Amino acid sequence: MPADTPQDDYPLHPERIHGPPSSAEEREHRQAYLEELRPLLAPVADEYGSDPRLSHRDDSWLAWQERTGELPPGFERLPAIAELPDPLVQYGPDAERRAEITTREEWEQQRDRYKHQLEYWLYGRMPPAPDNVRASELDTRSVEGATIRDVRLAFGPNHDLTLDLEFMVPDGTGPFPVFMTQWNHRKWALLALQRGYAAVVYAAADARDDAADYGESYPDYDFQLLARRAWAAHRVVDYLETVPEADDDQIAITGASRNGKQSLIAAAFDERIAAVAPCSAGSGAVVAARFDRDDCYAGDMSVHARLRRSWFHPRWRFFVGRENRLPVDANHLVSLVAPRACLLHTALNERTTSAWAVAQLYRSANSVYDLLEADDRLALQYRQGRHARTTRDVHQILDFFDDAFGRGEYDDPTQLYHDFSFEEWRRTAGEDVDVDGFPERGLEDPLIDDDGTRAETIEEWTDRKPTLRDRLRWSFGERPPRASNPPASSLEEAGRGGKPDYLADVIGRPDPPDGVEKRWLSPSRTYGERVEGDLYYPQSADSDRPNEQLPAIVWLHPYAYNTGYGAGGRGQVPIEGSTDRGFALYAYDQLGFGTRIEEGKHFYERHPNWSKMGKLVDDALAAVETLSGLECIDSDRIFVLGYALGATVGLYAAALDERIAGVASVGGFAPFRTSDSEAERANAVIGRLSHMHGLQPRLGLFRDDPERVPFDFHEVLGLIAPRPTLAVAPSLDWTHPQADVLRCVSEARSVYDLYGVPEALEVRAPDDLLSFDYHEARLGGGPGKSPGAFSTDRRDAVFDWIADQA
Repeated sequence: MPADTPQDDYPLHPERIHGPPSSAEEREHRQAYLEELRPLLAPVADEYGSDPRLSHRDDSWLAWQERTGELPPGFERLPAIAELPDPLVQYGPDAERRAEITTREEWEQQRDRYKHQLEYWLYGRMPPAPDNVRASELDTRSVEGATIRDVRLAFGPNHDLTLDLEFMVPDGTGPFPVFMTQWNHRKWALLALQRGYAAVVYAAADARDDAADYGESYPDYDFQLLARRAWAAHRVVDYLETVPEADDDQIAITGASRNGKQSLIAAAFDERIAAVAPCSAGSGAVVAARFDRDDCYAGDMSVHARLRRSWFHPRWRFFVGRENRLPVDANHLVSLVAPRACLLHTALNERTTSAWAVAQLYRSANSVYDLLEADDRLALQYRQGRHARTTRDVHQILDFFDDAFGRGEYDDPTQLYHDFSFEEWRRTAGEDVDVDGFPERGLEDPLIDDDGTRAETIEEWTDRKPTLRDRLRWSFGERPPRASNPPASSLEEAGRGGKPDYLADVIGRPDPPDGVEKRWLSPSRTYGERVEGDLYYPQSADSDRPNEQLPAIVWLHPYAYNTGYGAGGRGQVPIEGSTDRGFALYAYDQLGFGTRIEEGKHFYERHPNWSKMGKLVDDALAAVETLSGLECIDSDRIFVLGYALGATVGLYAAALDERIAGVASVGGFAPFRTSDSEAERANAVIGRLSHMHGLQPRLGLFRDDPERVPFDFHEVLGLIAPRPTLAVAPSLDWTHPQADVLRCVSEARSVYDLYGVPEALEVRAPDDLLSFDYHEARLGGGPGKSPGAFSTDRRDAVFDWIADQA
């Protein structure tokens, strides 16, 4: 189990959905998917900065695809699920819940299926355990309080495969619990040795990789680099079972970054490992692909599939742009560890990991631990900082292992920063809303009001605006009282009062490029409630201040929980796109992101009847007020540029404040009222804001009755008219279905027609991934530094549009 042939009770067996085409029509259909993906995956760019080769058989993804002839799966045979697929549900192709997993026996069967699918789609198929592992001691030496043995394992066909390891045994009477880690984490092992562990360091890591060529001895298995290293770890466990000093019931494994990935895979596929602590494991391990896209500004699955082509199976790359069709994801990998001890250890501001995404994975996998009555065995520990680890972090991992093995008692380190529950909010807020009392509305002409009367003049439409704005504001909840000082008028005054948040240095904000100045704007001098930001602007010839009034852009970042508005060297912050065109760029972290993660943690305890979205929009409007007050900024030419979440916020803000001169939205909206249960499951158009991110919970009251949502985006666009608005809607942005976006814009166009400026509302619908050039810029080292295989066309086109409007 599972059998190589499809079974009736295994609807997502890879052979069912990815076997050879059964007809010419199916072949043509899947070939069309491949032709669509080829230019978007830009496989020629793999040769820049990527692993030297994909595997021992293939140098590149293109070589693999041409050799195997594999085509993308028939995606329509896979369920489209926007949230993490429930590991305790067996899904059918159309995402119906075929069966609920309610017993240990059912889980064991489901567990085997997940292992099968994870190998097939993500990591590659691993060979069975060899039965001929042979150990040779190369050296033995005594150190203070311990003995160290250098051991070489030989195994596999003709004992051709080898794996070297160091086995460190403390003096005293064993057996001892075992701490396993990789070659470049030897200092971790020394700390474990001091705490009474027998420690093993094995050579399956970048520093030394004995597993690199294992695939050559197993031509029928396609296990990629991470899986080869995990399989090597299993051979260490084979050895430990023969060593009297090792307690083979208390084997723990850990590693950081890619070593964290292999450690988790090793534990998931070998139940002899009793505890695991993947540290900063990120993409493909503790961050689900669904939440690892360009709009998260973290690891980015598409980057890993390209830049780390040897790590994952090349089939994973078929799902770039269709991540919601993956039948298994990282939450299933962690679930395989249950009921054994697992510590997810990550940093709040890692550049390659979304802390929010790790929290979602923790909550999903915890359901399996609950089923197995082991909910105290899964923990999530955040540390302050970025990707680098410290000695205290290793001790925290050892504390967890001690607790798991009954060697000490330590408090559960789990602390959730992103644990919003819609049902809990509803109870706390006491929202007693009669949804049936809201009229059903479609996505019809926004000029037609509820009684069927059409606004025929600008004056009649202007009279309707307050009602529409009230509906939008209602969705934000009850805004608390506010009063703010006037913003500073000079850059010198704006920078007085305090120092920048130290977390900005932790994140590592981008330095201004040549010819650009950067000014920190103090929360004591900006408009609003203590929001600081950075202003980038072109240098003048003889001063560090602009010598004329500049147009300005407010940059509203996407779902970048880890870095907020961006980090240096990551291609995230569109500084030069603004300053090269003569604009100032103002950037700040939105509530709950970057330096403001802690601020968002208890928001709904402090403001149960308000919403984070309400605060995000308030802050965006405060940014406009701040810029309007500066003498060096032309207050009539302040534009808003938003990506994903930031685009949603920017559209809302522009609908409420006519001082905003124009809006550019990249992947920022899709209509609510055209959603239904199937669309919500696949795209989470409403649920993304109301349930998943907890930003606009009142919308969630209408998730089952979307035609009663009191406002929609065609009305938001109408409220912005006649000001210029650009909507970019890529074909492979499944969070905002392109066809729905185009229909929404089409309906809003009547308002622009009324003003006589139909050209002011522009929509671009490229056949493309959701991207604002982050992953291209990241691979190339930054905007403007990429080789010819990379371009910043997406970003440049948006800035050119803004410049044309100014």
